[in-house]
Amino acid sequence: MDTSILIDGAFLRKKFHAAFKKDITAENIRLFSLDLLKKFNLQQNDLHRMYYYDCEPCTAKTSTPVTNRAFLFEKTPQYANGMKLLSDIKKLDFFAVREGTLQFSGWKLRKSAYNKQPLTDDDFEPELRQKGVDIKIGLDLAWISYNHIAERVIFVTGDSDFVPAIKTARRNGIFVYLVTLNHMVRGELPDNCDVCNNDGIKNFNMI
Repeated sequence: MDTSILIDGAFLRKKFHAAFKKDITAENIRLFSLDLLKKFNLQQNDLHRMYYYDCEPCTAKTSTPVTNRAFLFEKTPQYANGMKLLSDIKKLDFFAVREGTLQFSGWKLRKSAYNKQPLTDDDFEPELRQKGVDIKIGLDLAWISYNHIAERVIFVTGDSDFVPAIKTARRNGIFVYLVTLNHMVRGELPDNCDVCNNDGIKNFNMI
């Protein structure tokens, strides 16, 4: 009885950083994925493949919001770290990486600077939006279910926009296990899955 694991990468990265105050690594993700199987009393030989969905770091060229100096995302440590993470995940056994694009839509004021004057460049952070990731997740859920690639899907996300794709998978006979990492989700998301695990990220073996 095959199992596919689908991981919403941006969701997992944010949860990990909030809990451990550091960036996630490919090894953290590998350990997390194996522990997911244990949470649902599944064996590693039940595994079909693990799918990780995320974006390459932004490559936009812009200028800083206050001093108007040239700013290249490719020159930042975040860019190098993001590229390394994706490269390392691709090297893991039984992992497939699905990539969208990350688009820069402007600068936004940090909450810590709301009442500050004068403002500096460091008081702003880039507003970045994923494009193409959600549709890849939805298509893979449909592909897995229509082609009977696996009989179970463990889905790590907190986004209720995936409810229609989950419903389609279940109609096609797929058992859907949802992992929310204790994120506050709309009721329709767990209501439309077969099993829901709400453990916080610190309850998983990934360090």
